[in-house]
Amino acid sequence: MEERAYRQSRLCRVLGNPLAYSIVSLLAENKDMTPSQISRGVGRSVSRVSHVLAGLRMMEVVRYETNWRQAKYRLKHPRQIRQIISALEQFIDSASPSK
Repeated sequence: MEERAYRQSRLCRVLGNPLAYSIVSLLAENKDMTPSQISRGVGRSVSRVSHVLAGLRMMEVVRYETNWRQAKYRLKHPRQIRQIISALEQFIDSASPSK
């Protein structure tokens, strides 16, 4: 498998985690957030959120900056991530059975 296809499949796998997807969606709506803010936003523990953020950092989906003690996370490529989220929403809407 070529490198590009491998990285694309890894991104799909990471975003296939409902918590990771929730975190990415939350960050897409906000500029930058602390792990505590993200934790409250997705309703999970700071420890669990931090673990998922580490995976998102490895995939270069998020980045963080520290200001003394506090880390703030943001999307590394916000425009592209918003496009991915939008495409997924459109796909789900078109694939859902009509009521």
